[in-house]
Amino acid sequence: MVERGLCTGCGACAAVCGRKAISMESDREGFLVPVVNWALCNQCGRCDAVCHLNGERGIPAENRYFGARAKEEAVRASGSSGGIFPLLARHVLRGGGAVFGASLQEDGAVRHIGVETIEGLPKITKTKYVQSELSQVWREIEPMLREGRTVLFCGTPCQAAALRAYLGENRGGLILADLICYGVPSPGIWKDYLRFMEKKYAGPFRSFFFRDKRGRDNGRTCALTVGEREYTHPLGRDLFCRTFFKNVNIRPSCYRCRYCTVSRGSDLTLGDFWGVETTKPEFDDGMGNSVVICHTPRGEALWNSVRDETEWFACGEEEAANPMQPRLRTPTAPSPLRGLYMGLYRRLPFSVWIRLFKR
Repeated sequence: MVERGLCTGCGACAAVCGRKAISMESDREGFLVPVVNWALCNQCGRCDAVCHLNGERGIPAENRYFGARAKEEAVRASGSSGGIFPLLARHVLRGGGAVFGASLQEDGAVRHIGVETIEGLPKITKTKYVQSELSQVWREIEPMLREGRTVLFCGTPCQAAALRAYLGENRGGLILADLICYGVPSPGIWKDYLRFMEKKYAGPFRSFFFRDKRGRDNGRTCALTVGEREYTHPLGRDLFCRTFFKNVNIRPSCYRCRYCTVSRGSDLTLGDFWGVETTKPEFDDGMGNSVVICHTPRGEALWNSVRDETEWFACGEEEAANPMQPRLRTPTAPSPLRGLYMGLYRRLPFSVWIRLFKR
């Protein structure tokens, strides 16, 4: 198995182990990591073979780059950027397929789930600044593909690469869409934060939107519902988000991410088109825009199927991977104080630790 600092926590090794010798458990920073029961392990090597970090980083391709946003205002509002993922997902669902994406559950956990109806689509749209758990993906996608169904999977680049490695090259109707990813925050810290907010507002957690668009501010508003009351505040003032954007609570492997490039093994890459105000000023209306990078004919075919439902423009790599999009070039750098902060996280009461980020 790869060294702990490089592991992305996808769980493919645990899913492929026929002897159930590998379990995914939380480490001291709240990230899921594989733990081996050596009494059960027969050293067959399947875990090493399935690890996406032991394979190619990406497939060199003639990428095609686009900026886009959904024509329907409601669709744009349902997504965090330009609403392109909901359009792609809707097309797959109308054709009898299934779509997998990250969902914020009632207990506050973030898990990848599959939806098979358009009514279920809101469960997997919008940004979640938490690393999602993939156990349902390993159990459910392969049987759907064997039935000949189209399946759209959307996740981080390492999750898409992990699924590709797990299925091998005979992936049937699977379409892989990955995201322009800043890094994945700790699920353990997120759960501690929700308990902190429940205590602060004296009620049970109901929902959290990391990037609400009600202010037409490109999704820079957080909306939390505890009990029967909703609380909103700027994204930059949310204490959990501050731990994220200060590069403190990000998974260690993210600081050495091999997928911060335009060359990837997915079919499509989606993300916010930061910098659109320079490339296409008329698109900058505060409701978000998407960058769409087509890596394969399969990805481009899906994009073409919804393009008439969008306002779009073609662009080049320099515009799509502009200085406002650094995660298409280099990984996020760790905070110089990360070790100190995470050490204090393990020692201080959470209510004290999280207040360190008020400034």
